[in-house]
Amino acid sequence: MNDRAAQRTIYELETAARLTRLSPARVRRYVRVGLIRPARVEGRNTFFSDAELARLRTIRRLGDDLGLNAAGVEVALRLVDEVRTLRKALDSRGDR
Repeated sequence: MNDRAAQRTIYELETAARLTRLSPARVRRYVRVGLIRPARVEGRNTFFSDAELARLRTIRRLGDDLGLNAAGVEVALRLVDEVRTLRKALDSRGDR
């Protein structure tokens, strides 16, 4: 499988939940609150790419490894996203 094919691999919600060791209900909740965006939605079927699976694994680690509750996971993930955005902005400015 080449890099392009790997980038297009998508997983149904149930498979994504199993691969990330989260319950399907938790994955649906994270979608509902906006912490994760599915790669594609077709009718009632939700699909996730490898990038979304990586994000779900990060969410799981925040909860399981750090012991954060759902609200804490949401706050921590939003802060991680903000730090990444700020780093990209700084990197795009170059070495001045």
